[in-house]
Amino acid sequence: MTLVKAENLAKNFGNVNAVDGLTLSLNEGSITGLIGPNGAGKTTTIKMILGLLKPDQGKVEVFGQDPWDNPAIRPLIGVIHEKAFFPAHQKTLEYLQRVCRIFGVPESRAMEVLKLVDLQGAWDRPIKGLSAGMLQKFSISHALIHSPKLIIGDEMTANLDPQARSSLFDLVSQLHDDEGVTFLVSSHILPELSRICDSVVIVNHGKVGASGTLNELYGKFAAGIIRVSTDKSAELAQEIRALPYAEVAEVDGRGVSVQVPNDKEEALFEDVSRLARKVNAKIYGIETGNASIEALYERVMSASEGGR
Repeated sequence: MTLVKAENLAKNFGNVNAVDGLTLSLNEGSITGLIGPNGAGKTTTIKMILGLLKPDQGKVEVFGQDPWDNPAIRPLIGVIHEKAFFPAHQKTLEYLQRVCRIFGVPESRAMEVLKLVDLQGAWDRPIKGLSAGMLQKFSISHALIHSPKLIIGDEMTANLDPQARSSLFDLVSQLHDDEGVTFLVSSHILPELSRICDSVVIVNHGKVGASGTLNELYGKFAAGIIRVSTDKSAELAQEIRALPYAEVAEVDGRGVSVQVPNDKEEALFEDVSRLARKVNAKIYGIETGNASIEALYERVMSASEGGR
């Protein structure tokens, strides 16, 4: 079942085309990553899906309905914001019980959702006393109160340290598996997205550069990429870029992702050994047909920039 369907969406703010002909769909039971640089149109797209903004062009359907100013779909969606604001002095359980009353669900649901996000030990703590990671977990508990079928997270891990981000994404995966929640997650944190997402939508300049499962996108955009694992990624990448046949050489964590024509793979293997000696770099491995999600992202972004 398709929960969200957007076709040819456009939204302008003065002379700025925030979203420009964007099309995407979101299937029930999926975890979909919405990724792109700042200003790509991710948040504007999410606001149109939520019915907070009206498209200037195109249409969007959520649960088969137009979400614009439509209270019927709001009980079906939970939202997690990048920066959540709650009454600072109110205790966590008391606040969630108040939310229960607003949604007309039993107040016992408040403790249920605190347990789901492993915050039951903080039930009597003022919200202002929660750490950044705990506050985002609390945001998830707030989004779960009314048992929504879809949860949308807009840059919900942007201000967290790596351990807190990993913990939050593990929680998203757990809720998806145990509670059957469908997620749309907007994020810049690509490694964690690749770990939990069934599919991704890559947005640039208000358009979809590519969408599909990670395997589909790897097959389309990352074919022919060779990954060189090394202890001096930046230095080796700079040398590889000077090779006349190297089309792409991107630093990728503890490695370099390189794209070359098929008939130049053997030459690259030889040149990498020579260049590694030149910059005194250690080579831990060379893998063909392999790329990280960062390298995939860079390939899609390059293709979308070239199509402008």
